[in-house]
Amino acid sequence: MNLDNRLRALIELSAYTGREVPADFIRHTADHFPAAGIERIHHLIEGIYKPAGSPYTFCIWSKSAAGMDEEVYSDALSIDDDGSWMIRYAAKSGDLNSAVNQSLMNCWRDRVPVLVIVTTRASSASKSARYRILGPALIEDFKRQTRLFSLRGCSQILCDEIKSRSTPLDAEILSLRNLLITPFNLHEKRSVYGTYRDVRDQAFRRIILDEYRCQCTVCQSKFLLRQEGKESLVEAEAGHIIPVQFRGPDDPRNGLSFCRRHHWAFDQGLFTVTDGQRIKVSPAVQRAVREKFDLEEYDGESVIPPASEACVPNEEALHWHQKKVFLRA
Repeated sequence: MNLDNRLRALIELSAYTGREVPADFIRHTADHFPAAGIERIHHLIEGIYKPAGSPYTFCIWSKSAAGMDEEVYSDALSIDDDGSWMIRYAAKSGDLNSAVNQSLMNCWRDRVPVLVIVTTRASSASKSARYRILGPALIEDFKRQTRLFSLRGCSQILCDEIKSRSTPLDAEILSLRNLLITPFNLHEKRSVYGTYRDVRDQAFRRIILDEYRCQCTVCQSKFLLRQEGKESLVEAEAGHIIPVQFRGPDDPRNGLSFCRRHHWAFDQGLFTVTDGQRIKVSPAVQRAVREKFDLEEYDGESVIPPASEACVPNEEALHWHQKKVFLRA
C-alpha cells in the first residue's frame, strides 16, 4: 500500500467516521466497501496493523480507549477544548525496534496519518463485537518512559497535512466528517476559514447530499443527471438547520437535504423537524394564498434518515430552529 493509496482509503473511509461496524467490515473491507480500495482496515490480531511490505502503520485498534476492561494496555481517549480528540496509545510490548512498533515510529517521523478504531462492544456468547471508526490522526509525540504514542484527530494540522498530499476539497470533507467524533457545537467561528470558505461549503454540500442520496428529506423528490466529463446535475440542496448567518456549524449533524422549494420553506420557518425526526408544519401556512404548493400533507411524516446514524440531525440544533425560526402562528 503506497502513500497515495492509503490517503485515498482514509478519505473514502471518512464516510464511516463515528459509525459502529462489525468485525467482518474491519477484516474484509473490500467486500463491504470497495470504494476504499483496500483489502482490510485491520486484521484484528494485534493492536497495530502494518500492511505487508509497507513501512507505515495503517490502523491502530484499541479496546481500553472506549472503556473495555479486558485490554492489557492503558490507552486513553479524550476530547480537547479546541474540538480535536487525542488518544494515548501504548506501543506493543517487547522490543521498541520490532517491525510493528517501528511502523508507528515511521508514521511519527514522516507525518503520515494513521486510522484509529476502538472496540465499543466486546464479543460474548449472545452478541458479536462492534468497532467504531474514529478516523485518521497524526502522531504528535512518543514518550519512551511510558511507551505511549500521542495521536490527535480532527485537528487543523491534520487537515493541512492531508491537503498538502491531496486536494483542498478532500481535506475539508475529511475534516467535517471528523467532527462527528466530537461533541456538537451550536456555533463556530466561521471567519476562521477565510479563503477556504467556498471549499468548506462544497464539502458540507457533498457530505449532506451523499448522506441523503440527493433526495429531499421532506417530499423524497430527486433529480440527478450524470453527465460524461461534466459535473452531475443535482436539484437537491444542503441546508443548515442553524443558518450560516447565525454562525451555524458545518458539522454534518447541522445539515439536511432539501429540494429547493422545501429548503426555502424550512429557512422561512414554515415547517420544522421535531426531536423525533418528524415534520411539523407551521399553522401560519393556513393563511397563505397557495396553488400547487405541497407542504401541509407532510405534517407528522418522518424525514428521510441519513445513511450514517452519526449524521442524524442534532437535537440541540433542531431545538434552536424550533425556537428561533419556526413560525408558531
